Amino acid sequence: MNDVMRTLLLSILVAGYLSVTAVYGQVDPKGIARQSIQNYQRDWRASRDTWTYTQKDVMESDGTKDVAVSEIMPLDGTRYERIISKNGHPLTGDDARKEEHKYDHALRQRERESREERAERIHKYETERAFVKEIPEAYDFRLLGEENVEGRPAWVITMTPHAGFVPSTAHAGLLGHIEGKLWIDKADLQWAKAEAHVFDTISIGWILARVQPGTKFTVDQTRVENGLWMPRRITICGIAHVMLVHNKAINEELTYSGYRKAGSVSARRAPHANEGQEIAAQ
Repeated sequence: MNDVMRTLLLSILVAGYLSVTAVYGQVDPKGIARQSIQNYQRDWRASRDTWTYTQKDVMESDGTKDVAVSEIMPLDGTRYERIISKNGHPLTGDDARKEEHKYDHALRQRERESREERAERIHKYETERAFVKEIPEAYDFRLLGEENVEGRPAWVITMTPHAGFVPSTAHAGLLGHIEGKLWIDKADLQWAKAEAHVFDTISIGWILARVQPGTKFTVDQTRVENGLWMPRRITICGIAHVMLVHNKAINEELTYSGYRKAGSVSARRAPHANEGQEIAAQ
């Protein structure tokens, strides 16, 4: 799944906090919008800077199935993905050497960076998510009621694009093509799960790909520690028009596990081969 699309889906959900408080008349909506963005940024920065976890990516497309298990780790201010196994087998031979080379290159590159270069790398990484600040203005919200999610009470909220919204940052224009439904945990004011539907074609790049209407995303989150929630499962099912040449059916599932605080990685650490085997076998 395109990284921008993952971020888009995950981040639009924090705006549900705005609708809840507006409905109950607790706080000024603009103040709540600002607070919800701060909550999201806190969790995202914690994931980026402090937490290491495992990602299992199962992709089915055009009759083929690929499974990749990766370790996601903080690496001096930005996240780094290191592949552990493919299709149930730990990397060996050329694949293992290639992955090791990529990791070593990333480490050396960061070691050589000047202060200005490091700041620019992190700024570029954060700019990809700048559209998050526009979410409260991009949607209209409606409270449907309450449901329990994993035994915890949650508000159920719908999100529909706001007519007349004018995006001002990169990727914010994509918000106008997606509508969704949120389950917001009442105790933590964090989203527990979500569904999102593409109702109008989304273009990624000039000719790279177009995500077709009817494409559906789902997200389930898990409470990692007090007030901090991280993804547990993400799915995407739909059709993409790739390179303006052919339609490609997409059925992708990403699962996340093994959240642990590790701090920023500054030295080599090769994941144990058994780790990839155990996760891939699940």
